[in-house]
Amino acid sequence: MLVHRVGGVAPAVVLEGAVPASFAQPLPGGRVLLVAARGEPGTDNAQVWDSAGQLVASAFVGDAIAQVLATPAGSIWIGYFDEARDEIGMRQLVRFDGTLRPEWWYPFPSERADLPNVFDVMALNVHEETALCYAYKGFHLVRVQSDSVTDLGPTGVRGASAVVVDGARGAFVGGWGVEYDLVTPFALRPGGGVDVGAPVGRLVLPDGRDCARLRLTSRGAEMAAVDGGGNRYRVSLDELLDGPRF
Repeated sequence: MLVHRVGGVAPAVVLEGAVPASFAQPLPGGRVLLVAARGEPGTDNAQVWDSAGQLVASAFVGDAIAQVLATPAGSIWIGYFDEARDEIGMRQLVRFDGTLRPEWWYPFPSERADLPNVFDVMALNVHEETALCYAYKGFHLVRVQSDSVTDLGPTGVRGASAVVVDGARGAFVGGWGVEYDLVTPFALRPGGGVDVGAPVGRLVLPDGRDCARLRLTSRGAEMAAVDGGGNRYRVSLDELLDGPRF
């Protein structure tokens, strides 16, 4: 069930036959994308619905989905974790169009030896129409603009859960073990490459409580977090880098 708000509260729209969505993303024209994280070839696990509750598109978009983000123009970016075994998911990073048709995928190592191997997408960001991918096991930052992919280099940050960026500067959030809440700044060089600084602090909830086990999603310079109780929080890159220190 979805509620669309345009200048007020609209009646609820029941989506008959909707997939059990792990991810939902808005698309242009009042459409919405639903994606289930797990699936098998031959069974659709992604759907596009319009604002009237009509199914627009349906497809199998790969198994073992870790990240889903749509751009303002309606491109759909999906990153996969390390259990992907189907033809789509084994590409690890795929861009789909609004009809759920693959229109770009990350090259295999045999196709582009200059790019890092992407084995498990741990963080994904879309800033306007540009995608940034951070993945195990090299933990490089990779940028995709249109069909052009560039390795920005190793980050030295291991196990981050989110990458937040405003086009010139950004931050990694999280890490392995005791670094799960660490905030680490970085800057993107104009000619390509990334400069990573020392951690500037730790992420906490608004009341100062520990923020373990948050689900993080980032889009441009904004990051959303959901805790185990379903409580939702938002934080900007400026707040991450320049906000109060504890």
